[in-house]
Amino acid sequence: MSSPTRPAPSDVTVPESRPSAEDNVLVVAARPDATGLAAAKVLADRVGGEATHAGATGLDAAVRSAAKVIVLDPSLRARLTRDPAFTAKADPAARRDLINRLAPYQDRVRWMSRPA
Repeated sequence: MSSPTRPAPSDVTVPESRPSAEDNVLVVAARPDATGLAAAKVLADRVGGEATHAGATGLDAAVRSAAKVIVLDPSLRARLTRDPAFTAKADPAARRDLINRLAPYQDRVRWMSRPA
């Protein structure tokens, strides 16, 4: 009895997936400077999203258009892991300001203080 032939893996075409509005992830560094942005870019590359920081102009519009927002606010213990995404610790004033700005969007916001 012969088995049916299957196409070789290279013969199969996989449709290219386009990011949809539901997949739009924004990574926001709680630290509002270039160091925070650099750390946010590391995590954004991992999750396939966009990166910004708490002091960026247009932050509110970016948060409104994102389906998911990840706020990067590393703890001291997370910084000891030497993970480049968790190197930019925010000061308390910047953290409070960001909490107030993101309050209307809390259903989409997740805070990360250490690597998952």
